[in-house]
Amino acid sequence: MARKGQNKKKKNRLLSKFLKVFVLAFMTLIIVIGLGTGVYLLISKNIGQADIKIGKGKEKVEEELEKISTFAIFGLDKDNYRTDVVMLLFFNNLTNKINIVSIPRDTMVTIPDDMYADIQERRSGVDQTIKINEVPAYFQPEHRNDASVRIIEETFDVDIDYYVSLDLDGFKKIVDIVGPIEVDIPFNMKYSDPIQGLRIDLDAGIQYIDGDQAEQLVRYRKGYANGDLGRIETQHEFMKSFMDKLLTTENKINILNIAKSVFVYVDTDFLNAIDYVNYIDDLSAENIAIETLPGETKYIGRSFFIHDEVLTKALLDNILNATVDSIAEDTEKEIEEEVIDVKTLNISMQNGTYTAGLAAKYKGILQEAGYSVSEAVDYTEKPVRITRLIVPNEKVGQELEMYFENTSLEVRENLLNEDNEIIIVLGESEVK
Repeated sequence: MARKGQNKKKKNRLLSKFLKVFVLAFMTLIIVIGLGTGVYLLISKNIGQADIKIGKGKEKVEEELEKISTFAIFGLDKDNYRTDVVMLLFFNNLTNKINIVSIPRDTMVTIPDDMYADIQERRSGVDQTIKINEVPAYFQPEHRNDASVRIIEETFDVDIDYYVSLDLDGFKKIVDIVGPIEVDIPFNMKYSDPIQGLRIDLDAGIQYIDGDQAEQLVRYRKGYANGDLGRIETQHEFMKSFMDKLLTTENKINILNIAKSVFVYVDTDFLNAIDYVNYIDDLSAENIAIETLPGETKYIGRSFFIHDEVLTKALLDNILNATVDSIAEDTEKEIEEEVIDVKTLNISMQNGTYTAGLAAKYKGILQEAGYSVSEAVDYTEKPVRITRLIVPNEKVGQELEMYFENTSLEVRENLLNEDNEIIIVLGESEVK
């Protein structure tokens, strides 16, 4: 038992380390993309080179910038109607510290009255209380980011300086432009899933990979002798190699071409990123703290994440009032406590429909993906309309959501003490 606990802690430490390297790369990308996009827009608008103040020294910049700059980061789905990723990123230019607050996509928010009135003029049947990832769906494309920013500001009482909205396909494009990236692939990776449109075909050994191959590498799950531990190590090594390549002199010089190539994927008002370029060399994974918005999941007609107003205020105040000596020291510990390896948990798959064999079908799908499904049985209270994911914490549910069409999350912390730590009740939404 002690060895199992030690392995779990080691895995969580590696996951924490990977998250920090990923965020570091993402922050660098924000600056690089913002810088390049800003220059590109300035040039495309025929603003004179004299107006582009690239030559500012770091000391001068520190005098002019706010101590902490706040970014809203949005990662959009393929249709740009939902945000798969919502984060607040705080950069402290005095300490070179980065604080990330991840906002669960099911977080309940209220649309301000004037914005809601405008929506009602265009469409009916829209609730004023929605999930935060639904905000873009109710606004015209040119207003989606501004609407999301305002709702975040009013919900969490925080001022946002800039937004960066990235189509996640853009990341693959950036890898193509920055790369190829040298990686050591530990073994042959072969997998095909026509339903997801996913085909993985990578050979073992030192390879120089492009964006499509990078996606294959980080998504591959099977074949690791030590499970997710090995997968995390591989992802970690890829991100380190990507960072090394991104920050080469050649790529810094090529920043305008990078921006032009990914411009279609990025929407940002971070046009003074030039002022931040001096900080790129000082960014390091050790200076990143990652937090999740405090709160809990509740079922209110459907599943919502309800943020704790008191704890949220305390968290944001701590970040915004931070000094050199007052950075969150226990972030890694908190991440280790929150992270659960879902594939070590027992899943009870229950059929809440009248379609025979549905539980067995999804049992096979999850087992193929590496999860432990202990049973496939009938649910007693039929029919169930939307698939219910009954889980010990929200992050477990978020990992499993991708396998189903329409789900509601129900968090029961005491499930970790039960034989089946996850219960999935399949709804009619899964009947095709």
